[in-house]
Amino acid sequence: MIYDMVHVNVNCTDLVRSLAFYRTIGFRVMHVFGDGIDRLDPDADPMPGRNEPGTGHTRGVVMTLGDHPRCFTKLELLEHVSPRTEPEPPREHHQVGISRIALRCKDIEGEVARLREAGISFETETRSTDSVGNARYAFFRDPDGVILELIEL
Repeated sequence: MIYDMVHVNVNCTDLVRSLAFYRTIGFRVMHVFGDGIDRLDPDADPMPGRNEPGTGHTRGVVMTLGDHPRCFTKLELLEHVSPRTEPEPPREHHQVGISRIALRCKDIEGEVARLREAGISFETETRSTDSVGNARYAFFRDPDGVILELIEL
């Protein structure tokens, strides 16, 4: 029996830059692992350094969002040190595979304003899914081009 999703893994080209970005959104560091972890978050719970099977050396962080006791959102940011993670051209919304990561919020206009003030630019203005406005959303990207969506239901 499968119970739930443990985390989403996002490969990044610069772990320190991505860590700062996801902290701006509101993620908190739970665990750090790999070389150079002391400069990432000295207060986080260290995990032993590890290698991903067949891919070489990695370092990373496990981050969490929200505080609901039965529904933590977890994100694992990985920087592959050997071989290096190379940047890719930005993905388009219509490409096959994981299209975007959607993050629910209560006040989308307030969150968009907060993130813009912190230097994050949005690809879209806030839009509604229908004429009644049952859900409103806006798209933006992380430093490596991963598409993120803020959504207010």
